[in-house]
Amino acid sequence: MGYSVIKVSDVPPSAASHPASSPWDRRLNAALGVKAFGLYHVDLPAGAETVPHDHRIDGVEDAYVLVRGSGWLVIDGTAVELIPGSAAAVTPEATRSIRAAGDSCAFIAVCA
Repeated sequence: MGYSVIKVSDVPPSAASHPASSPWDRRLNAALGVKAFGLYHVDLPAGAETVPHDHRIDGVEDAYVLVRGSGWLVIDGTAVELIPGSAAAVTPEATRSIRAAGDSCAFIAVCA
């Protein structure tokens, strides 16, 4: 088949073997048949934060798009505000995490 379409809510959230994964991650790769990059939908509860991590060893670049709520992208200890529609890219060397504000937030992460 030349394409695939899924309903994100049909993919159960689960922490994967990746050291930065969280129980709020929905890894969409397998459901979509994508092998070239990591694709995640993450729904963070109010005040929750993803695991701070970098990709110095594997060289992976991460890109994030906030789709709901508000929060901060924390890069090497500096918090950058995210609102719906914000997109950010992080180099492999930088330590990063995303923290939800007082409301929950949802974002898409692309890792390659």
